[in-house]
Amino acid sequence: MPTQPRHAAMTISRRRFVRSAAAVSLGFSGLRCAAPHATDPTVPSEDLDPLPDDPERIIALPEGFSYTIISQQGERMSDGFYVPARHDGMATFPRPDGTTLLVRNHEVFSWMDASFSAFGADLSLVDQLDRSVFYDPGSGDTPPFGGTTTLLFDTQTQTLLSHHLSLVGTLVNCAGGPTPWGTWISCEETVESAGGSLARDHGYNFEVPASLEGLPVTPTPLTAMGRFRHEAVAVHPPTGIVYQTEDVSDGLLYRFLPNSYGELEKGGSLQALAVRGDPSFDTRNFGGRG
Repeated sequence: MPTQPRHAAMTISRRRFVRSAAAVSLGFSGLRCAAPHATDPTVPSEDLDPLPDDPERIIALPEGFSYTIISQQGERMSDGFYVPARHDGMATFPRPDGTTLLVRNHEVFSWMDASFSAFGADLSLVDQLDRSVFYDPGSGDTPPFGGTTTLLFDTQTQTLLSHHLSLVGTLVNCAGGPTPWGTWISCEETVESAGGSLARDHGYNFEVPASLEGLPVTPTPLTAMGRFRHEAVAVHPPTGIVYQTEDVSDGLLYRFLPNSYGELEKGGSLQALAVRGDPSFDTRNFGGRG
């Protein structure tokens, strides 16, 4: 692994923060002025023709555009399991041979039944996997149904070549983000604790390599990155610093400084954004503020 660069101190004054936020707000105001009907769906745009109806009632697209469905809940995958429900955050990784790997989250909650899982509505396939590959095997016979799948897609022929389970035993895998070193960080958007049907605490990030080897991966919770309702992550390529968002109304912006570049499992320092001189400054701009 390359040596991690020294982390530069990054602070910002309240005045500069507010000034920058105001500039962004003005930018969005300008967009609204440039497209006055954008916020009113009842007023047709003068520049766009109405979208033609999709006979399959999946998605309406402008003339000249098309879509291809490559993966649907309940289909059998290459490893014999079913495509889980609730596709969510994902990222693509091009390969030297012209194919593309896609790593995809499945935002399945603890209260959802087995029909949302990869193991069949009767859970007949759950014993096909060793329980050691589940982050949380569950306190009984039923593990959590969240996780990720990895798909291999031929971009030349526009065909799906294979798809597999790649992370199992997690919960509410909502968003995340790709890394410069070729992995997908899958984020749990829940802080459910062990008890009831759960054997382990949840609320962590997990790293899934963009590879077809060794699937499903051995799940390692990246505990140093914090336990909270994770939403998205973005990695700064030169330094490997990871920026994180939190999906609650009073959520914070986090910065994770890893001890070793590209090796998040080796820990690091977790920081939260604060405005100098006013660490409790409320940046929310919606009706629920206060």
